[in-house]
Amino acid sequence: MIEFINAWGANTPGAKTLHRAGWVLISPWHLIENGCVEVEDGRITNVYKIPSGRVFSGKNTIAQGPLTQDPSGQGQSGQKIIDHGTGVIMPCLVNAHLHLELSALKDCLCFDRGFAGWVQDLLEKRDAAGEVVLAGEAKKAAKELAAHGTGYIGEISTQGLTKTIVQSLNLSGVWFQEFLGSAQDALIGENRIKKSDLLSFSLAGHAPHTTDPFLLQAVKQQTRAQNLPFSIHLAESDTESEFISGKKGQWGKFLASRGIDTSLWPTGSKSPVQYLDDLGLLDSSTLGVHLLNIDGRDLDILARTQTRICLCPRSNQNLHQKLPDIGKMLEKKLAPALGSDSLASCDSLSIFDEMAFVRQKYPNIEPDKVLSMATINGARALGMEHLAGTLDKGKKSAFIYVDLNEPTKSAIIESLTTHET
Repeated sequence: MIEFINAWGANTPGAKTLHRAGWVLISPWHLIENGCVEVEDGRITNVYKIPSGRVFSGKNTIAQGPLTQDPSGQGQSGQKIIDHGTGVIMPCLVNAHLHLELSALKDCLCFDRGFAGWVQDLLEKRDAAGEVVLAGEAKKAAKELAAHGTGYIGEISTQGLTKTIVQSLNLSGVWFQEFLGSAQDALIGENRIKKSDLLSFSLAGHAPHTTDPFLLQAVKQQTRAQNLPFSIHLAESDTESEFISGKKGQWGKFLASRGIDTSLWPTGSKSPVQYLDDLGLLDSSTLGVHLLNIDGRDLDILARTQTRICLCPRSNQNLHQKLPDIGKMLEKKLAPALGSDSLASCDSLSIFDEMAFVRQKYPNIEPDKVLSMATINGARALGMEHLAGTLDKGKKSAFIYVDLNEPTKSAIIESLTTHET
């Protein structure tokens, strides 16, 4: 059982609420037993171990009264105390890349036609479903995110259908309007981007081989000017890599058939990562998603430019029968975040499920590193590390409680990273 706790602005000004649990996971590397998270005015004001001898009457009880002492030894009084149980209070998970807009296509697409066939099938069935159905299923999926422990999202929207949904549900994170096609067709100036502690609105490019490079630069310029993250699918498919290397082939003919002139695109003798670097698009506020087709030179570029990265291994396995080389990414001191992609390419939007998959497919990666991908790395990827990702003092008072009963710190981390929702 996962309980989502959002005390953001819920407290009476000046009043404190203390959330107690058998364990409090401040970060993947800092876990305390019999811990307490102190909240005031929507922020975490303290996290500490409760002294032995303090008795609570049971799970989910609420009591008024003093704790025996805080870390300084001073008594506390007049506080609301919530005892959540023997499990663990931990940071909300971050789904740094998802497409709620495609939720209506769950279990509607086959993965045996290759990536191009899957994309064609997706476009046909998406258009056939219509905006009313797409929006309805997107809202249903969005409502279920908290039950999966997700508190922050990086939502990618091509049609713009999910903007009002994420606003109405008070979701936190970044909503990205995605651009593809030619610069002439885009109306960037009509899009409003806004940075906010709760929900920011930013822009994304679809991919190097689907979006005019001059459009990508214009979009990146806007997000850079307001210090907002810019997201792009990167090095995901063989078609993309071949096109950017100069072998335009069938994809080039497809773009031409849609009136997109690629003759001035600076492709040839380079990888998608090198191509974006040449365009000046890679920096610490760019989030590259997928990164299946990369080599050592690409990794060096990503490390040098401090580009954020997000991986969607379950989706990659289904669509490409291929997985990203997480081990080499970690060797280069990169910090991958995790995303679920969409319900059109995997069976849930749960980051707990994504962690469990990573643990299964990458047994040599330490559990705490996997947990960091789902928490602090995701927060950094979305530019929200000052608010989310850990339970440090000053951060937003939104966290989750996971009901489990484990005797040691290592058992807690093991259980959290193998827990499927």
